[in-house]
Amino acid sequence: MSENTAVAVAGAERAPYVDAVRKGLSEVLNKDVSGAEESVRLFDELGLDSSSALELLITIEEILGVQFDAEELEMTHFETVGSLADFVAAEASA
Repeated sequence: MSENTAVAVAGAERAPYVDAVRKGLSEVLNKDVSGAEESVRLFDELGLDSSSALELLITIEEILGVQFDAEELEMTHFETVGSLADFVAAEASA
């Protein structure tokens, strides 16, 4: 993500995307992760796997009413709650 994109989705503007990731994770994992810090690792700490990652993206798309470009996805987007929120924010504002 470029610095301009990071600045554009910083602060309060970014909060809805972080919330959407947490809500999506809670639905997909069937457990409350609404208070998960942005540094929480999706695979290592929350137990996300490749099939639940796909389900998570679909769930977030439904929550936000957006559609992501699958070609833009990289594994680094799924490292943490925060990194996925950054990807979601960038895609939703594109």
